[in-house]
Amino acid sequence: MKPLVLYCRWQDAKLRLFGRSETAVWGELAFKDHSEPFQFQLQEWLLTIGEGEGARTLQLDEMGVEVVE
Repeated sequence: MKPLVLYCRWQDAKLRLFGRSETAVWGELAFKDHSEPFQFQLQEWLLTIGEGEGARTLQLDEMGVEVVE
């Protein structure tokens, strides 16, 4: 979960956890001007922000920085 916490620090967002399973955590990322739901895959470090068609998935590295392919 460290990459998710670091991502929130870099983005100046508050992490609000609503649930956890063995493979993922989910909740809300609260930015200064808005909030968005998220799901974070613990083993793959995949962060999905938003829901439905507007959702975007980011691959994070161990420092919480998005990996651009």
